[in-house]
Amino acid sequence: MLFDTGPESTFDNIVTALRKIGTSANDIKHVFLSHIHFDHAGAAWRFAALGATIYVHPRGAPHLIDPAKLITSASRIFGDDMQRLWGQIAPVPEERVRILEDKDVIQVATFEIRAIATPGHASHHHVYHWDDSLFGGDIAGVRLGDGPPIPPFVPPELHIESWRESIAKIRELNPTNLYLPHFGLVKGSVTAHLDALDERVTRWSEWFHEKISAGVREPDLVPAFAKVEHDDLTGNGATEELAQDYETADPSHMAVPAAIRYWRKYHPEELVES
Repeated sequence: MLFDTGPESTFDNIVTALRKIGTSANDIKHVFLSHIHFDHAGAAWRFAALGATIYVHPRGAPHLIDPAKLITSASRIFGDDMQRLWGQIAPVPEERVRILEDKDVIQVATFEIRAIATPGHASHHHVYHWDDSLFGGDIAGVRLGDGPPIPPFVPPELHIESWRESIAKIRELNPTNLYLPHFGLVKGSVTAHLDALDERVTRWSEWFHEKISAGVREPDLVPAFAKVEHDDLTGNGATEELAQDYETADPSHMAVPAAIRYWRKYHPEELVES
């Protein structure tokens, strides 16, 4: 079984990694997707073509089967970088897709894999829990090296209250091992990781609230938030090089339209824009 596939552009990397542990892409029979953003699910069709079943949230399934709308939406954001970033995008045959509802359990060998609905980053997001381990998707944050966990705010489905509720769900499961697609096993205390992530979700969203209410427009918010994130990272143990790696992995500019949309859609009464 495989949790998230990465984009199709990195499929060969996954194949190489599988060989290092003595297996192959052909041996993957169960692919559990946290959500359908291309950096997590773009290569799902490659594994489906090799016979794997692709498990996904009900809201994500239609876009795996027919990714046309997803491609159009992503193209508006990434433009000419689509191919370089994501590789080839193709539909997953409907017969290879299996929808998982909240708390559904799939038995794979000795493992019981439980899907947990965890919106906030995306409305169609699952984490997966088995034994004392949890695959956190993007709702559990991005973490590189010895840097702190940060929440990847991206449009169009950012929802702060749901994100914090999802973190609370993960806390209740109390996993010993927390695996992040960006990137790897959390070292140290999972509780401390979740606390730091929750604090940053709240603080960053409030920063946007204040700036949007003060009338700061999107073109000015982009460099301003880039500095906020950079200073946050370097002030919490990240080197300049590591801070740049964070920016590459999770571009800060993506947070700006996400936060603007969130505040204007869900809390317009709290905004007094000049």
